Amino acid sequence: MAHRIGCDVGGTFTDLCLFDDATGTTTLVKIPTTPGQQDGAVIEATRLALQAGGIAAEHLASFAHGTTVATNAILERQGARTGLLVTEGFADLLQIGRQTRAHLYDQYARRPDPLVPAELVFEIRERSGPDGAAKLALDEASVRKAIAGLRAGGAEAVAVAFLHSYANPAHERRVAEILAEEAPELKVSISADILPEPGEFERASTTVMNAYLMPRLEDYLGRIARTLRADGVTAEPAIMQSGGGVMPIETASSVKAVHTCLSGPAAGMIGAERFAAAAGYRNVVTIDMGGTSFDVGLIRNGEILTRYESEIEGFPLRVPMFDIITLGAGGGSIASVDAGGLLKVGPQSAGARPGPAAYGKGGERPTVTDANVVLGRLRPGRHLGGGIVIDREKAAQAIDAHVAKPLGLTVEAAAVGILKIVNAAMVRGMRRVTVERGLDPRDFVVAAFGGAGPLHAVDLCAEFDVKTLYVPPSPGLLCGIGLLLAPWRHEETAMIGRTAANLPRSLVEETIAENCQRLRAQARRDGIDPETMLVRISLDMRYRGQGHQISTPYDGDLHRSIRAFHASHKSAFGYDRQEEDVDVVLLRLRGMAPAATHRLPLPNFKLGEDPVIDRSMLWTDGGFVDVPVYDRARLAPGTRLEGPLIVEQQDTTLIVGRQSLTVDEFGGISIGMMP
Repeated sequence: MAHRIGCDVGGTFTDLCLFDDATGTTTLVKIPTTPGQQDGAVIEATRLALQAGGIAAEHLASFAHGTTVATNAILERQGARTGLLVTEGFADLLQIGRQTRAHLYDQYARRPDPLVPAELVFEIRERSGPDGAAKLALDEASVRKAIAGLRAGGAEAVAVAFLHSYANPAHERRVAEILAEEAPELKVSISADILPEPGEFERASTTVMNAYLMPRLEDYLGRIARTLRADGVTAEPAIMQSGGGVMPIETASSVKAVHTCLSGPAAGMIGAERFAAAAGYRNVVTIDMGGTSFDVGLIRNGEILTRYESEIEGFPLRVPMFDIITLGAGGGSIASVDAGGLLKVGPQSAGARPGPAAYGKGGERPTVTDANVVLGRLRPGRHLGGGIVIDREKAAQAIDAHVAKPLGLTVEAAAVGILKIVNAAMVRGMRRVTVERGLDPRDFVVAAFGGAGPLHAVDLCAEFDVKTLYVPPSPGLLCGIGLLLAPWRHEETAMIGRTAANLPRSLVEETIAENCQRLRAQARRDGIDPETMLVRISLDMRYRGQGHQISTPYDGDLHRSIRAFHASHKSAFGYDRQEEDVDVVLLRLRGMAPAATHRLPLPNFKLGEDPVIDRSMLWTDGGFVDVPVYDRARLAPGTRLEGPLIVEQQDTTLIVGRQSLTVDEFGGISIGMMP
């Protein structure tokens, strides 16, 4: 069986790629996401793809999925009713948080209410020191009393976050045993499994978030698995993690629920990295513009940047995730005029329902997509996925009523204004991952994907001062394709907590060996042969007194890692302190098993046919000009074209101004930006 599926759910569209390893044949499906029931669109897209490809369900070898269920549950406060067990004296841990303020000079700024209500926080008599020594034995009676309170409060899940449990997890593990015996209906997350490292607030927040998501993810993923099984699919679904790599649904529904928060965008990054590497690009700014959001990421020297600290809606989150910045700027972002007469775009989105006015599905508010339609960037009458047909008249009516008339502009001028505003927001996001980090945009190629990414990419690159734009094949479905190329991945973390001068190599090697055993055990549980696993080791280091660490590769030579830490610190902050000793805080082991396929899923080209399929009126330089419309599937490798022109394909549209484009051997398009 060589047929594989990658399916990504976005806020507006659900994208699916059915791929045949043996022949390289792909079947692509793009349909509107089902609001409030994402699994409905996943199942529908799967059935459509299998039918179109003539594939029996039982011949499917793998099914990988990227989802926004976890993120939406947090944003919409639709997770499980969750309780929290803490060390006695720390009941207000989530309320107090940290001293830092996200908005220092905003007197009206308020922290979000914790995911755990105060009445479901219970103190447990126990205490361990930072060295792991037990200061106060676990009082099991207080645990049983808390269980009664959890039941009375209607809890569905519970998080356990004791002080210094990273150094000694015995008390948390015993509490988990008691909960399993006396309250098996509760989903349990313990911080020793979720985040075994210092920082009681961040550790508690991440553990609570995991518990909060577990029942919802289990329900969602369970529905998908049961329906696929009923349809005859024997392959077990795998879920994308925020930091790259897939995992079984059993793992995603338990100890790694919180690892799915950036599931979809992570898959897009993997797809972008693989196609960019094939085209010879190793330093890339990725831009993923869908119907609801705009995601920006960075690839340096062929590696996708990863971070270990983030937040969602003000809640700290410490899990490995790709370093992606997300903005509320998508094709469905709504344009409006505020009380002061200023034009605004987003972050509110028309979503899948009712969608942009041009989709004819009941939307009446003007969106970025409607502006593209009015300016001829999206061709009127064109058929999109899900039975959508572009209607320019509806788009123009929406912009006229809500933007043009209030501002005294023509419809076209209003549409230009909408695009300028959303483009400016996106360029700011691109600068955040480059200029604000001391990186020169001219050293990078921009890779554009997502259904709306290529529509805006040339304009963004012109403002961003880059030399080359790259558009991979099937950019509107790249997240689904990236799922097919994702490896299995699991990470183990161990506390070191010593200065480098006082750190015996034997301690490091013993810790590595112990955590390698955990990695191999997790691999076996996930159905992965440990012998195929590649292990990467790193040390989190800092100067004495600092509150943050830098992750540095470790190859057995601690002095080499220290030198690399000094160099990384100077690159990030402009200085180093080589005369000072270095704290080694954490040891990280990342295990990765290769993806099921290394073959790049390519679209089905129709070479030899006339690539020009129509002509259209495109707004450029203040007026409409007549331009050719090309079918991308008919553009043979080596093709070179001069703009202005439009390139259409099933999943997106590419707008090219006065630039030239070249098609590579994989069907990718490179566009040279004029100086």
